Amino acid sequence: MKTMKKIIVLACVCCLMLSFTGCGKLQISREIAKVNGRIVTKAEYMYYLETVKQQMLSESGTTDLEGFWDAEIDGVKASEAAKNKALEEMLRVEMACIKAEEKGLSVSEENAKGIRATVKTTDRNQKAQIDSILDATGLSQNQFIDLLMKTTLANLYVNDLNTADPDLLTPTEAEIKAAYEQEYVHVKHILISNTDEAAAAEGEEAKDAETVKAEKLKIAEEVLAKAKSGENFDSLVKEYGEDPGMTESPEGYTFTKGTMVAAFEATSYELLVGEISDLVETDFGWHIIKKLALPTSGEDYDAAVTAIKTKLSTDKSNAIIDGYKPEMTIEIHQNVVDGIKIK
Repeated sequence: MKTMKKIIVLACVCCLMLSFTGCGKLQISREIAKVNGRIVTKAEYMYYLETVKQQMLSESGTTDLEGFWDAEIDGVKASEAAKNKALEEMLRVEMACIKAEEKGLSVSEENAKGIRATVKTTDRNQKAQIDSILDATGLSQNQFIDLLMKTTLANLYVNDLNTADPDLLTPTEAEIKAAYEQEYVHVKHILISNTDEAAAAEGEEAKDAETVKAEKLKIAEEVLAKAKSGENFDSLVKEYGEDPGMTESPEGYTFTKGTMVAAFEATSYELLVGEISDLVETDFGWHIIKKLALPTSGEDYDAAVTAIKTKLSTDKSNAIIDGYKPEMTIEIHQNVVDGIKIK
């Protein structure tokens, strides 16, 4: 369902593919924290915060930005959840850098040269990306270079942990299986569009939008009745379905949370295997969803397992680094954090 899949913004620090939206005022490089006496500035924190904000918005699929940050996630206001997560990420990088330096690890001159060249690029498109990051966070070019040197060193430390003990960050088969069964769903659906694209393509006289919507809703209700009465679901998909993705993926969609539009996704998780939903309305029209058993082989299965391994491995490395907190002296200027407003 390519037209329904949300655009996922991948934040890759080394490749600098992160593109912040909007232009904020320059932030003063004031201190926001200290980790073992190492000062972390507000501008650095803003980098982590902007990254977390984009990830959260991408996973939610919402277009109501203002409403999103005021809503609650697991009992915590979304804006506060974002600030807390950004703080955690910032502290992990600092602690990993301290541990890396204790082990004598350092960023190679070749990598450092690449970072400097990227940040100080003269390429028009890349420079626009860099400038938007600097504008949104308040970082100067040199501060951004220093920050990327730190994130690179932190990654070197994690890689060193993995090299020293490959099993340390490797999830077990049982962990992978449990995560797959808990976090993924597999469905097929019949989409009845809320517009008459076929008529438009043939150049027929356009009907009033509300008239078209009413006619299509009637069709959706009729198809739902057929599906609920036990007619072959695959046959109904072929006869009535208007999602081209179902032609490309005839076995259905295997996905995890934050991948599909909200209403479609929520219903998919609520259904029992073999159950057919009532009409689910989204901006695309009406969906009739049938939940199926998760596949145990194939491209979708392989992609899911790869994603799960990466997530579980990251969780394990984060847990190790978080475990260093008791031996670190960490000072947070909470008044500075509290003063940051998310819009």
